[in-house]
Amino acid sequence: MKVKFTLLSLLIFCFIANGFSQNKMGNSHSFNDEIAYYYKDGVKMSKKNNTPLLLTNINDKVTGNTPSEMAFNWIEKNQQLLKIKKTTDLKVNFKRSSLSGHNIRLQQYLNNIPVDKAQILVHISNTKMVTYIGNTFDPSVQKISTIPSITEQEAFQISKNKIKAKGHLAFSSKELLIYNKQKTTQLIYKVIIESETPIGSWEVLVNAHNGNVIGAKDKAYYYQHPEKKHIHPKPVPPVNGTGNVFLSDPLSFANATYGGGYYDNNDATTTLLDAAMASVTLLDIDLTTGTYMLKGPFAEIVDDESPFNGLFTQGTSTFNFNRNDDAFEAVNCYYIIDKSMRYINQTLGITLMPFQYSGGVKYDPHGLNGSDNSHYSPGSGTLAFGEGGVDDAEDADVIIHELGHGIHDWATGGNASGSEGLSEGSGDYWGQSYSRSLNQWTSSDPEYQWFFNWDGHNPFWDGRITNYGANYPGGLSGSIHTDGQIWATSLMRIYDIIGREKVDKAFLEGLAMTGSSTNQQDAAIAVRQAAIDMGYSCADIDVFTQEFTTTGYVLPSLNHTTIDLGTDTTICDNESITIDAGSYNNYLWSTAATSQTILVDGSITGTGMFTYWVDVTETNGCTNTDTININVTTCTGIKENTFDEIEIYPSPTNGTFTIELHTNFNNSSLEIFDAIGKIIYSQTIIKNKTKTSLTKSIRNGEIIADAIMLSRDISNLPSRDCTPLQLASRAKKISSNRPLKTTVFNTDKLKKLGFGGLLGVASGSQQPPCFIIMEYNGGKRGEKPIVFVGKTITF
Repeated sequence: MKVKFTLLSLLIFCFIANGFSQNKMGNSHSFNDEIAYYYKDGVKMSKKNNTPLLLTNINDKVTGNTPSEMAFNWIEKNQQLLKIKKTTDLKVNFKRSSLSGHNIRLQQYLNNIPVDKAQILVHISNTKMVTYIGNTFDPSVQKISTIPSITEQEAFQISKNKIKAKGHLAFSSKELLIYNKQKTTQLIYKVIIESETPIGSWEVLVNAHNGNVIGAKDKAYYYQHPEKKHIHPKPVPPVNGTGNVFLSDPLSFANATYGGGYYDNNDATTTLLDAAMASVTLLDIDLTTGTYMLKGPFAEIVDDESPFNGLFTQGTSTFNFNRNDDAFEAVNCYYIIDKSMRYINQTLGITLMPFQYSGGVKYDPHGLNGSDNSHYSPGSGTLAFGEGGVDDAEDADVIIHELGHGIHDWATGGNASGSEGLSEGSGDYWGQSYSRSLNQWTSSDPEYQWFFNWDGHNPFWDGRITNYGANYPGGLSGSIHTDGQIWATSLMRIYDIIGREKVDKAFLEGLAMTGSSTNQQDAAIAVRQAAIDMGYSCADIDVFTQEFTTTGYVLPSLNHTTIDLGTDTTICDNESITIDAGSYNNYLWSTAATSQTILVDGSITGTGMFTYWVDVTETNGCTNTDTININVTTCTGIKENTFDEIEIYPSPTNGTFTIELHTNFNNSSLEIFDAIGKIIYSQTIIKNKTKTSLTKSIRNGEIIADAIMLSRDISNLPSRDCTPLQLASRAKKISSNRPLKTTVFNTDKLKKLGFGGLLGVASGSQQPPCFIIMEYNGGKRGEKPIVFVGKTITF
């Protein structure tokens, strides 16, 4: 049962909690991670070093046995551009291969000490092309002593005193770094403290030579304003459980508005809220010595933050609670986080997990001292959810928004950027992508665009939207939560046009190419480039370009053409045709050919309708496709010639036609071939205008065609419809009124003639056998007759 407050105590608590969530700290001063930049010929440049911060719209072929080797080879060729004196100052510190290619992050070092936020990101497509470079390498780093004068424990104590940390510490770390964001290069300790009070993931920079504090900043990501390593036991086989959850939130489930039976009521449940719950399978939860725990391969409950409500373990796999019980939020979080992480890793095929620890995403369903906020802590890589107002862990939008911060952090190897609200907007998009996929609201509903439908858009706070009207960059307000709506809105417009999975893949793959100083425009370029490198169609790439441009992002231009294989056509079965796709980088035909052209040969294909398609890859990397139908037919008649000197008419002909020669052709002759190349008619042309009749030849051809069709029809008849007696009857009918004599031997005649072998075989059939002889007597006088002999047995 959750604690109920009187109105007065609730107001006092909210005031105190708000003070914590504002992270107010006596005598604190922050530090600025932003890199000043300008644009030169469309390239984003560092004001400090006059080096490119971002290189896009490039397609540099690279060589090497591994992606890391390729990245180093590219950097060596571009040392002067990046002002790198020695490539030995760079070491690979994070690499990731996925659907769009390979991301190699190279860290800058001085005397084997990392330079803070100084990296080069080299993105290599699956075709071994460098298509995107993010660069924060700092050539202005000065040579200094890298031997600290204070210990890391002393730096930790200085940091703890600076932020006035009290109570339980969920996580802490110390790292020696080179810091070059002020006038001089300094050796520092970066100390991270995740404390009970003040709430947050505090990053404190302490000069390692004199102990001075350079700055302190809460680096946790919060879903709304304001602004310890765990030892894993030996794995045990997981089991499935069941539990009650809100698939998204109760209002979206019921298409209801806040109020009436749908209100927080200090966490008390109602009949309507219970009806909005769904019973779901909790996949792969942990069972150890008879105790079930919400711990699986993609999500794991922890209790790192106050109010320390426990892990909600139990002796049964059934976790059926309602929102009146603190366990409900624990179950809700497990289901939503597990579902989102499985979607990424299994459905989309993108391997993405926390790098701070092994196993599933760690979450505390009741943290932040119970305040009305939630956060992702990049130091420990964990999520925590507050309880003020509507409990945050009851709303899938809040859960997945915070998970989105983690995804951003993990995909970039700890280099997520909060610039211009990029990470906030990314969290909003990832949450809205899930909620909209449930199809609970229609596009005409205002709630279709709402974000935090249950936790916000109520008396507690206003929530956010994904149809935000401001454009970039003029609409930036300086508030990261407000500005993030620009980024989320732009992505959701694309989502509504080309669909969830395409945008989700491009979003995740593009986000992985970004760095610690990436702004919204840089991210838009990265997302589109990821789509290109994954082989998206040019039509889809155009949607990214159009919608991002509509938002105000300036993207490198992409020039592409529309492929056209031509109109559908017909050829004869003794002809061929070449299909030309035009000039592109790569080709893949439906025939598996990879050339610019293919040859369709009617003599090989045979007759019929044949469909051919080709996928082409343009210079910019996007793909285009077209299809053509080729009808291959058996051709008879006379084709119109292509010589002006000869006329053959009429066409089509009834058997008689005229050949007219406008030039005197000596020794001219006419030859007509059948479909297999045999001469069926020839004539010498002795005049410039000759009338010729093919009526007899055409009739002969028709007779042959009729005979072929008859043979085909008889062959295709099932045995029950073509018994020996029926076949004999057909033979006699064909012979009538023709120079054909047909003789049929029945069973009695066959016995008299001694056809015992034939009768023996026929004894296995229900139908009596026949022996049919057909004699053709239509030849010239004196010629011997042609005899056709056949035996028929029907089983």
